Amino acid sequence: MLRSLCAFALALPAWAVPVFQVQSIGPAGVNSSATAINATGAVVGNYQQADGTYRAFLWQNGVVTTLAMPAGAVQTWATAVGGAGQAGGYTDSLQAPQGLIWDNFGNPIATAGAFVMGLNTSGDAAGMAIGNDGAAYAFVTRNGVTTGLGQPAGGDWSSANAINNAGTAAGTAMNASGAFQAFTAASDGGIALLTALGGANSYAKAINDNGAVAGNAQTASGTINATIWNGATATGLGTLGGVNSYAYAINIAGQAAGYSDLAGNPGTSAFLYDNGTLYDLNGLVGPGSGWQLLAAYGMNNDGQIVGRGLYNGQELAFLLTPTPQPQASFFAAAVESGVPEPATIVLVGAPILAYFTLRTRRR
Repeated sequence: MLRSLCAFALALPAWAVPVFQVQSIGPAGVNSSATAINATGAVVGNYQQADGTYRAFLWQNGVVTTLAMPAGAVQTWATAVGGAGQAGGYTDSLQAPQGLIWDNFGNPIATAGAFVMGLNTSGDAAGMAIGNDGAAYAFVTRNGVTTGLGQPAGGDWSSANAINNAGTAAGTAMNASGAFQAFTAASDGGIALLTALGGANSYAKAINDNGAVAGNAQTASGTINATIWNGATATGLGTLGGVNSYAYAINIAGQAAGYSDLAGNPGTSAFLYDNGTLYDLNGLVGPGSGWQLLAAYGMNNDGQIVGRGLYNGQELAFLLTPTPQPQASFFAAAVESGVPEPATIVLVGAPILAYFTLRTRRR
């Protein structure tokens, strides 16, 4: 809590805090959620049909394409998008789930294992396959060759959830004690287990081309914290005032996106982590947008973010695009606070007013 506020100092250069434009990108009239975005702005996600089943979609240049459902499938989900607009995901059939890759027109072109969870620019895949022994095994495909990653933590369940352009995968594996451990798997075969934040469990969800990993880790108190790993170093990102937070995306600049519980509120809010600070994305879209951004699941190197939110009471897939105008400048203010972070700031520009309020209360 703030206890005192001193006079404004001279204007300083702005931190790289973008202001976003927000738009709905799912099929019209139905509940939807966006899960991944590539470098060209192509987005994949899922929407709910009238009968309650789900279908995967691809959004490209303003056009929504429902991805084809193979014979025998009941539902489809898209979880990843490659550089050429290929979509990756899986189906739910009357027999068993099946991993699937669609081309940029929505046609199924290949299958790989039981679940495709990640794609890189070249179309290499990361995922999970069910073995004959009933255990789940992480796998990757590199240059068309599928490689099983075994059980990196020594248990009987593993999944590769993302793969970067160097072919390094990130995922989660169960250990012999039944806890989950985040891991990376390099193209040379090297496996590294990633530690939690004092607790037992860690989960890797995304990896950038520098090898930084984003995901979630358990703290010593048992809560879950959005986390970034740089090598063996794990950094908890905090929350937006609530108990838990979760990161699902990271770009080349080290920005991360996900969602957090809110203080005294049963709901969640999408966040952007940038330069050591966690921001509520609802404070960065400008007043009067009509949106409540609930969760972010994907992010590209241009800073575009996708996820799900509420607009006029309906759950819809959203795309956030940083605005082209210069960043808002701000004045530094000397603040006596119990939080070890940069001084509380007053930002010039209406879209950031809610963000200032957030920073003064978030921890």
